[in-house]
Amino acid sequence: MIEPRAVNAPAGGAAFYNVGRRSIGRTESPDFRSFPVSRPILVPGADMAPSDVLYTNGRTTIPGAPWSHVMFPSVWHQGDDSTTIVMASSHDGFVWSCLPDREVFRTAPFGTWDGGCVFARPNLVELPDGSFALPYTGYDVPHKYPRGQFRFATGYMVWPRGRLVALEAQGLGEFSTVAFLAPGRRMLVNADILRAGRLAVEVADLNGQPLPGRSFAEADDLFGDLFRAPVTWKGQSDLGIEPGTPIMLRFRLDRASLFAIDFE
Repeated sequence: MIEPRAVNAPAGGAAFYNVGRRSIGRTESPDFRSFPVSRPILVPGADMAPSDVLYTNGRTTIPGAPWSHVMFPSVWHQGDDSTTIVMASSHDGFVWSCLPDREVFRTAPFGTWDGGCVFARPNLVELPDGSFALPYTGYDVPHKYPRGQFRFATGYMVWPRGRLVALEAQGLGEFSTVAFLAPGRRMLVNADILRAGRLAVEVADLNGQPLPGRSFAEADDLFGDLFRAPVTWKGQSDLGIEPGTPIMLRFRLDRASLFAIDFE
């Protein structure tokens, strides 16, 4: 149903500010001369305030994993004229969703060099110590401050040792992966396990049966703050299969956060 328009309302609706809230779209073309109309890939959710606006997508990928798509849009909060940077992810670059705890960075206190507004810029890079860094531009005044009256500089958001996001179990928890082809003979984990917690892994075949010697019964519990630590079963770190073998992994966590797994 189209509601009647005000007498003095401008005709048409071609301008971006006449068609509703901002979304993030995607378009692609084999050349730079003609692009089709973009299709929305990230839109304001029902949990966003009516005065919140999506800005600057900040799309990038996980270092070393170009198939892992992430996005760091800035959200302009018009209610208090501040910004936050949130995180979204996608398995294919077309279907996107924001993470449950999506906010990763907030405008600094007013009066600091980045206390006006902040906007993330690609790309994520991995530092020599394993940390992830993402550049952002910070302004000393709010977003719609009169042009020519602002100063800006570049900063970096840094996540220690690749710890961008985690699967967290505050108590006991279990999960299983889908089947995949093992890319190596050893598995390494990036995890943080609290005092009195633990993490254990079981390797199974496509029928869900544990591989000989690689069940939870043989698994060595992992403890502490671990970065690329090998998973072992009675002291053996070999998965018990050749690379390229289809397997499933099962995890048991207790007061633990699992950030990543890797193979070699």
